Amino acid sequence: MKKIFNKKLLLILVVLCLGSCKKALEETPYSFITPEQIGDSEEAVNLWVNGVRSTFLKDGFFRFEIFNRPYETDSDDATGSAFAFEATGAGNFASNEDIRHYWTSLYLLIARSNHAIPFIEKMESVNQDIKNNAIGELNFYKGWAYFTLVRAYGGVPLIKESVVTNQKINVPRSSIADTYAYIIETLKLAENQLLPRTSAAYKVGTISNETAKTMLAKVYLNIASSALPGGSIKLLGGPQKSGTTRIPPVEIIVNKTQVAGFEKFDPIQYFTLARDKAKEVIDMASPGYLTVADKTLGLFRNWNDVWSKSFRGRGEHLWMVYSIAGQSESGMVLTFQYNGQTNARGEILNGTGFYGLSDHWYDLFDSSDRRVRDGVIHKWLTANATGAPTRRWYPQKEVTTDPDSIAKFGYEAGYNWASSDQVLARVTKFSDVADRTQRRSDAPYPFLRYAETLLIYAEAANEVTGAPTADAVAKVNFLRQRSYAPPVNIANYNRETFRSLVLEERRRELALEGNRQWDLRRWGIYLPVMNAMGRVDANNIVKAREPRHLLWPLPLTEMDGNEAILENNPGW
Repeated sequence: MKKIFNKKLLLILVVLCLGSCKKALEETPYSFITPEQIGDSEEAVNLWVNGVRSTFLKDGFFRFEIFNRPYETDSDDATGSAFAFEATGAGNFASNEDIRHYWTSLYLLIARSNHAIPFIEKMESVNQDIKNNAIGELNFYKGWAYFTLVRAYGGVPLIKESVVTNQKINVPRSSIADTYAYIIETLKLAENQLLPRTSAAYKVGTISNETAKTMLAKVYLNIASSALPGGSIKLLGGPQKSGTTRIPPVEIIVNKTQVAGFEKFDPIQYFTLARDKAKEVIDMASPGYLTVADKTLGLFRNWNDVWSKSFRGRGEHLWMVYSIAGQSESGMVLTFQYNGQTNARGEILNGTGFYGLSDHWYDLFDSSDRRVRDGVIHKWLTANATGAPTRRWYPQKEVTTDPDSIAKFGYEAGYNWASSDQVLARVTKFSDVADRTQRRSDAPYPFLRYAETLLIYAEAANEVTGAPTADAVAKVNFLRQRSYAPPVNIANYNRETFRSLVLEERRRELALEGNRQWDLRRWGIYLPVMNAMGRVDANNIVKAREPRHLLWPLPLTEMDGNEAILENNPGW
């Protein structure tokens, strides 16, 4: 039965390729395959959906190790090895393979979703709820893909149907407003079609109604903050070094600007939509901390449980992309990139673990906060070609200024801090895997968590009322207290200072989960925050940015192949 299933899945992939790759239609003789061979059954529905899901691993996104690189490396917090940051991370956007791969992966996901939906719709032997849920998942992918595209490139071509049934491939760019209108329309469809977690038919770990609602809230929040014409934001930042000496962050205040393309949006209207949609999800979740991992939505009681392999896809995980250790097509390199691949003795191999976070990010936290006490690798061994491994320690200040370091972090004599692009804040989020000696591990990618739902609500509620509400503060404290961070007091905040607090809380909680760059961009503070660092960070990664960096350039392949697009983004 497994062999039959795998053959059918392979058939699905071929059919999806026929529906999404014009080049395949021209070069590959697959005319003997028809979608009707896949059948009309619940198994057939699953095959269509799994075929689309495979885009995240087998055919795009994470298989080639670069999908997360352009958005993760281009921020004030990300740092690491020069070779890993030399492209988008250093502001080199033009003729960039990362930029091209990002575009093509997202449009491949859209094309496959477009192609699969009609074949599921016309099935007659399948329960309508099962069909709707499957179509809802594919609509979710389409809405998310266009949201991901518009944040990077601005308005993009909207391909709403399969290229097999609609052969028009020279499609002009839509405006930012029209692109967002289609994103919202598509995510609303998904919201109405997807099963909630409370449904007996819901399968743990899959996209749910709550996932679509949170994504809608995130889209509304992005529109609202981009459209807001003014205001100030306070954050920790500035230069990371003086000469060769690393220096702590300073408090800086930046004035936001309205993001181009959002002039016609009413920010308060969209903050209200974001608040209300996030509240719908909160009302569907457990009001207290979760102590068991099932399909119940809520916040895990223990911070470490969030990243335990035992709890993947459960509790607060609204959307994860899963992988298989050791598989060249179905494994991801997140552990290799963020934590480091180890040898059999547990020593980190040189040239791995090259994406991390800066000392300035580390300094955002109270010393009691589990997100750095447990969430950062403090001591490790680096393998050497010959001889004993090098003993490394992070950060330096925990030894030089904190007498409790030995008790808190297990510091031992002989573990040394050194100024190096390999000595940085490596998060532990991706480290609980079956085998760290594998380049491709089973670490999943966390696209959306309930923790973000709480922060969306808090941010939006503050803007709607013009001051922090008790409920908004409670949501932030609910999250902070899980990590043993001290609670915040509403009496100490007004609209602008609470706005700043929530953005810094997002910076802490969602680090290296694909949010920081977009937070800077949607608030119109990307340029001043990046340029406040000086030209380079502590590891000599170029952080200086120009107005042309506000949008990524469209790939040359799209410019050359789409006759309806005559100009690239400004400055490219």
